[in-house]
Amino acid sequence: MNSLDAVNFQSLNMVRDELVATIEDSARNLEIFVNDGEDSDSLQNCINGIRQIVGILRLIQFRGACTLAEELLLTATDISPGNSGPAFEKTIEVISNTFFVLTRYLEYIQQVERKVPVLLIPQINELRKLRSEPAVSECFFFQLDLSATPDLPAIEPLATNGEPFTTVIRRLRHMYQIGLLGLVREKQVKNSLALMRRAMIRIQRVSAPRPLTQLWWYSNLLLDAMMTENMALLESRKLLFGRIDRVLRQVVSSGESALEATPPRALVKELIYLIALSGKKTDEMSRVLSAYGINDFAYNDKDLGSERDALNGPSAHTVMSLAKVLQTELTQTKKVLEAAAQSESQRIDDLDEFIGNLHKIAEILSIVGLVSPSNILKDEIKRIQLWKLQEDGPSSADLTDVANTLLYLDSAVSALEHAKLSDEKLAEANRVAQQEIIASSELSEAGKIVIEECEAGLSLTKRALSSFADSNYDTGHIRNIAKTLNTVRGGMIMLKKEKAAALLARCVDFVDTVLMDQDPPVALKEMLETFADAIVSIEYYLDSASNSLKMDESVLKLAEESLDALGLAIEGEA
Repeated sequence: MNSLDAVNFQSLNMVRDELVATIEDSARNLEIFVNDGEDSDSLQNCINGIRQIVGILRLIQFRGACTLAEELLLTATDISPGNSGPAFEKTIEVISNTFFVLTRYLEYIQQVERKVPVLLIPQINELRKLRSEPAVSECFFFQLDLSATPDLPAIEPLATNGEPFTTVIRRLRHMYQIGLLGLVREKQVKNSLALMRRAMIRIQRVSAPRPLTQLWWYSNLLLDAMMTENMALLESRKLLFGRIDRVLRQVVSSGESALEATPPRALVKELIYLIALSGKKTDEMSRVLSAYGINDFAYNDKDLGSERDALNGPSAHTVMSLAKVLQTELTQTKKVLEAAAQSESQRIDDLDEFIGNLHKIAEILSIVGLVSPSNILKDEIKRIQLWKLQEDGPSSADLTDVANTLLYLDSAVSALEHAKLSDEKLAEANRVAQQEIIASSELSEAGKIVIEECEAGLSLTKRALSSFADSNYDTGHIRNIAKTLNTVRGGMIMLKKEKAAALLARCVDFVDTVLMDQDPPVALKEMLETFADAIVSIEYYLDSASNSLKMDESVLKLAEESLDALGLAIEGEA
């Protein structure tokens, strides 16, 4: 198992200058061709340069960079003189960006003395997409022997109470799909993952101990890792979970016989890779990874995220130079603004020049990675342009607002320099900027606090229900959850979420009349599972809250269906 190139930096050092010169020369030839679409010689020189790049990378055995260069060569040879249109422009854009990524990759790996070819996969797939070739998976450079597999864990079968297998699988697949939809849209990510995992666990219980259970088991482990380790939601990972849904569709279509199939090897390999990449350590995950000979992994998802940002961003030298330019431009702009504020007319002598300088600052901010501050300044420029229409010039309040924006930008650039351009600090500067953009009223902030408290109450309820089930239904563990749920219900009433409040009232009734009953029903275990589905659905509903406190009311349908199954429909809607 190995996903890293063999270290061969001495060879790279020997050829780096020639390699970078060839990349830059090929990029210039491409630019000449674009400016004069009939110049076939420039295009051919560009292609010849790429061939030379491929040869050098093969010679020094840089597998990841070589694969990217090979894809670049295939894409460039598809270009013909005289082409035009959106597709042609997109091809040129991707090829130009590939030259940049290739140069940055070589610079970056020399800085850190570590080669991780997986960083190049997004750009490789961009090139393949142009040629309508299938995308390569994240584990493309990952070698794994799938001949040895761990034994399936012992798991209690799911009691279906006579419900047909197809009906159970279809319902659980529906639960998985709701979570998958939220994941694809990147909304309610944590609870979307939790919903998908809950479905996988129950499907695993229905399937065990048949061969396809292995796929649900690994999916469950990965979903758990993605939640707890905050793994990045890359497009390839969304597609992976979509492919798992297609396997579920086959099970729904073919019935129980489909569970005897061996899990697709490509899916297993990708799941194992991502489980190892997560960096999470549990006994179950360690047992799985050990079975495949993975005892240690050279990096984790967080490391890759930082390195991916560094690769796609400008070089350290470029950022440092631009940061110094920014400081100079901001200082001059603040002096102009200060002079205007101290004058009687409060006018800026050359407003067009002032606006032009602000545009320049906004562009530089974007280049160095401070996208949010750049967007803030662009919005401010739109307001400043209206000063041309004001006969009396800008008011003191207008000047103060611009001054505050410039002070904020100055602090963002200072943070950039103070951080010495580390990825973590760049990200921090952007997060601060994003927080500054969001203007929330006091009422909105109070509403968010209410939602947080309600979510905490539901989390406490889930833990209590789990302890209740584990203790053979000792009611001491759930003595206070009716009070907790009533508190959550009060929060929903405060936020004017009547439907959610009504569902929570029925949840309280279930606790009081069923769970706290000294003579519980025979089917209590499955009833408890269904009740937990309702609680999870309400939690998912809370997590859907936007900044304006709007929530996805359709999610409550899941909670209502669960309570219907328990005989606890909302009055008037049964």
